[in-house]
Amino acid sequence: MNESNATNYRIANRSDIPEICRIYNSHIDLGGSTFETEYWQEETLSQEIVDNPNNIWFVAENRDGIIGWSSARSFSPRFGYRLTREIAIYFWSAHTGKGHSRGLLQKTEDVCAEQGIHHLVSRVIAGNQRSLQFHFRCGYEMVGIQKEIGRLNGEWLDVAILQKILTDKQ
Repeated sequence: MNESNATNYRIANRSDIPEICRIYNSHIDLGGSTFETEYWQEETLSQEIVDNPNNIWFVAENRDGIIGWSSARSFSPRFGYRLTREIAIYFWSAHTGKGHSRGLLQKTEDVCAEQGIHHLVSRVIAGNQRSLQFHFRCGYEMVGIQKEIGRLNGEWLDVAILQKILTDKQ
């Protein structure tokens, strides 16, 4: 990859929020990767990214600007889950299938491991084979399917629960 095509993965900041919202909202429009139906708003996301130190947010950027984002958010407020994070990763459609996702997920996992996070969870709409295969290639294992847990567009959808154990610490 030449320098002009290089992808940089970094911690997200306040100025990234509008583009993170646009990327996610594009997936609401596309369907198949989220149960969300209302667009993310910058003010709400600011609380997630800037005001919550337990949440880890990254962006992937190249000469085109921000092309994707990932998050590792608190799985539950209960004390016993303090070393567990739920991950998410989204890219502009034009930038999928080019290896950027793997690099961004690896950066996210590395920082989680550095912070002592032990367990990562990902929930994927079971029909989203592309996302499932991506997670499997990155070392996630399927631990279950929640049958007909969500309903969109008049259809019941299953969700696959995937996990990856990062460390044996703590």
